[in-house]
Amino acid sequence: EEEEHSFRQSTVALALLCAATAGLSEVVVGSIQGAAAGAKVPLAFVSTILLPIVGNAAEHASAVMFAVRNKPDLAIGVAVGSATQITLLGFPASVLAAWAYGEPLSLDMLPFETACLVLTILGVATVLPSGRSNWLKGLTLISLYVVIALAFLFHDSSETRAPAAAKHKRLG
Repeated sequence: EEEEHSFRQSTVALALLCAATAGLSEVVVGSIQGAAAGAKVPLAFVSTILLPIVGNAAEHASAVMFAVRNKPDLAIGVAVGSATQITLLGFPASVLAAWAYGEPLSLDMLPFETACLVLTILGVATVLPSGRSNWLKGLTLISLYVVIALAFLFHDSSETRAPAAAKHKRLG
């Protein structure tokens, strides 16, 4: 049987873990460009594939734990909920924060990034409607992830956002 914690214990533990995570996130963000250059790996691959794996490890572990305990609704809720939060809150909030600091950042994604996002949405949309899962659907989504990861690894990211950045500077 699972051990229960009081609301106060849970709140204090959550606050401490959030503070530790914020501190470690600063270290990671500060060293990501140097690490990518040192490993001769594209920054887009590190920031789009590797960093989310490490940063969302707790969410991944809880989704797997729920799936193993035969609670697919919770497992899907954790996975899809996280992606929804980033898409609808994190991404736009980052743009607003950049604007507040006078940094150029927009919601204008390049065609490659847009294609990967659309492919991801279509892949997940094929699995979720039935509410049922099997090994083939899981394998399909893992294969899609590997294809997108390899695409980011080998994609020539020499496309530039210079016109969008210049336009953003003029508006700010």
